[in-house]
Amino acid sequence: MDRIREFVLEHIQSEYDIPAGSDIDGFNFIENGYIDSVGIVSFVMELEDEFGISFDDSELTSSDFQTVGGLVEMIRKKTEEA
Repeated sequence: MDRIREFVLEHIQSEYDIPAGSDIDGFNFIENGYIDSVGIVSFVMELEDEFGISFDDSELTSSDFQTVGGLVEMIRKKTEEA
């Protein structure tokens, strides 16, 4: 498992494990209550610090940001651009 995916999954699963057999890439961690509106601010700051990137408002509200696979891919693209 690559570093980005591992970091994202570790933080998403800090309180609850994603159920076995779930489509991890398609798992919507916000809709499923794994990170609430207050926690998302902290999570975004951790992602930005860890990977030296920043998110704009449109990215934070996109459907890609809400799924594990979408978020991992978003971070990957941002780190490649840096």
